[in-house]
Amino acid sequence: MPSVKQCGCTISRCEWKVMSLLWRSPLPSSQVCKRCAEEFGWSPSTCKTYLSRLEKKGFVEAEKSGGKFEYRAKRAQGECVEGRARQLAEETCGCDQKAMLIRLIDECPLTKKDAEDVKRALEEKIARLEAKDGSCGCGCEGGKNGCGC
Repeated sequence: MPSVKQCGCTISRCEWKVMSLLWRSPLPSSQVCKRCAEEFGWSPSTCKTYLSRLEKKGFVEAEKSGGKFEYRAKRAQGECVEGRARQLAEETCGCDQKAMLIRLIDECPLTKKDAEDVKRALEEKIARLEAKDGSCGCGCEGGKNGCGC
């Protein structure tokens, strides 16, 4: 199965909401729609539209069980997050990526452990950059392309 990036599929903010329910556990369509109504104020037809879109994009699958459809996520949450992060990085100009990262860290509700994990990831990135003489790997020749390296 192709990755999120390879298939070129993206999912909307509302589709992410549906996926967040299905990443917890598979659910019959009636339960998905009930939870979407309770949590997001959606009508059953809105919920079913998003389920249908996600199925067409290959993010969920429906299995008929006892006359009802049960939906389950076909793509892991981590895979989708990784694909979205790649997409965001590709869409953001190199000179804006630092500001984007800082803003994401500021906007996301992080626990102390989460913040420590982010710090560790940055320390690992710094170590990799130092091993490459500080080059970011974008081929910018030391900032000549305006990437801020």
